[in-house]
Amino acid sequence: MFAHLRVVNTLNIQLRKQTPLQVRALTSIPTITTKPSQDLSNRQKFKQLQPPLKLYEKLERLGFGTLLKTKRFSGLHKQKERKDQQKLKHTTRVGPPPEPKYSASFPLLSFFAGAKTPKSIPHESLDEIAFVGRSNVGKSSLLNSLAESAIVRTSDKPGLTQQLNFFNVGKLFHMIDMPGYGFAFAQEEDRIQWKELMETYISTRKTLKRVYVVIDARHGIKVADTEFLKMLNTKQVKFQIVLTKSDLLVLPNLARRILTVENDIKQYRNAIKDVVVVSSKTGCGINQFRKEVLFLVENLKPKVFYEQIEQEKAEKHAKYLKNNK
Repeated sequence: MFAHLRVVNTLNIQLRKQTPLQVRALTSIPTITTKPSQDLSNRQKFKQLQPPLKLYEKLERLGFGTLLKTKRFSGLHKQKERKDQQKLKHTTRVGPPPEPKYSASFPLLSFFAGAKTPKSIPHESLDEIAFVGRSNVGKSSLLNSLAESAIVRTSDKPGLTQQLNFFNVGKLFHMIDMPGYGFAFAQEEDRIQWKELMETYISTRKTLKRVYVVIDARHGIKVADTEFLKMLNTKQVKFQIVLTKSDLLVLPNLARRILTVENDIKQYRNAIKDVVVVSSKTGCGINQFRKEVLFLVENLKPKVFYEQIEQEKAEKHAKYLKNNK
């Protein structure tokens, strides 16, 4: 830019000193233009996303915290204040405050079958929901959090799950832990075998209600994920994205990640548009996800049912402490 200004100033000085004929010759010199700015990087585009207030309110309800009251988010806070004032203006509360949201729970989780080949897949019986994702995205920890158990093996070493693992959730339904895809260090023969196993199960299972594709919230949808989602969509299998490790992102970036994932899955007809957001470490979003799963398999009970279970657990724990004093 400064070089351009120097050339223009020099040209103006020369014009004042030259004859009209010389001026016409000098003005034919091409002007210097600056190069257009480069396209924004993916990181810059990500930072420019502006999640709506509704999304922040959803994350707050799930337990992921609230926005800091800083100048950057002042517009959203003012919007929330106006919304709250509108609610108070048109709502008259009578009686006690609303009761806290109840906790749902699964029956006892138990392993009953493992399948390394399509021929060893057990026969269909109860409704099934399957969990799949890239290696080391926190799939096993998610299953343990949902079931409030430690029956599913977890490890920091990727590629631990190498077969279809079938679990009874009481007598209500089955949960299936599928092998991780995109594991770069597995043998080519093993990867082909896992791919064939998963595709056979997914495309032939009539009792399969939904496939939950587990994604690391820090990284979003990667190439290996896209390939798997395309396969699910082609086979007309209903699937839903579950973002794990969501506690490792600050709230604005978590909201932005949800927006990018929602945008990525718009192209798939068989994708459930609502993105599940959880953290196995803090428990945020787990109870809500558990209730959604129970509703999907038509086994979500009334609140009193789960309150009675919690009361029985508390009584057993108190009795245990009393007997072990």
